[in-house]
Amino acid sequence: MTSLPATSEASHHWLEWPCEAVIEALESTDLLSVWLGRRIETIVAEGNPLATWQHQQFEPKAKELFLELGPQLDRVCLSVLQVDDAHLAQEWFFKLQEGDASFAQLAAQSLGNSRDSGGHLGPLRVEDLQPPLDRLALKAQPGVVQPPLRLPGGRFIVLRLNSRQPAQFDDTTRKELMLRLHRQWLTEAIATLRATNPEPGSRCLIPLP
Repeated sequence: MTSLPATSEASHHWLEWPCEAVIEALESTDLLSVWLGRRIETIVAEGNPLATWQHQQFEPKAKELFLELGPQLDRVCLSVLQVDDAHLAQEWFFKLQEGDASFAQLAAQSLGNSRDSGGHLGPLRVEDLQPPLDRLALKAQPGVVQPPLRLPGGRFIVLRLNSRQPAQFDDTTRKELMLRLHRQWLTEAIATLRATNPEPGSRCLIPLP
C-alpha cells in the first residue's frame, strides 16, 4: 500500500496569538479583529503583494461566483417615488402613466433618498436593492411606470426602470469579486481563530481558503 505524503510544515501558515496585555488593549477598543486581519494577510502573503496572493487563491472562484450571482450583478438606473399613503401612490402612478407629471416634478413630495435627486437612483447593482425592489428591477421593462408596490416597512413606491446594464466579467468585476471572496474568507478565518480561544503566545494554524 502506498502511503500518502505527510503535509509539509511549510505549507501551513501560523499566527502567534498576542500576549494577554495586547489582547486586553485590542479588545477594549474593539480592534482585535482588525489586528488579526492585518496579521493574517501579512503572514499568508509571505512578503509578496497581497493582491498576488488574492489572485492565486480567488481568481478561479471569482468566475464561479459571477455565474452564481448572474443578473444580481446587473446595474440599473431607476426613477423612484415613495409615500406612506396608498391612495397618493395610486394618484402618482396615473399621473405618470398619462404624462400629466414627471418623476422630477413629484420628487419634492416623495420620501426616501431619491427626493433630492429628482426621483433618480443609480446606477446601482440589483443585489444592493432591498426586496422586493430587486425582483421588480429584474422583471420591469425600461421606460414603463410600474403600479404602486408596498414595501415591507409599510411605504408604497412607484418605480420606473430607466436602464439596465447586464454585468460583464471584465477586469473590474473580477477584481471586485476576488476582493469579496477574500473578505469573506478573512472574516471566517478570524471567527474560527477567536472561537478556539487560544492561549496567549500560542501558535495558531491559519485556516486557508
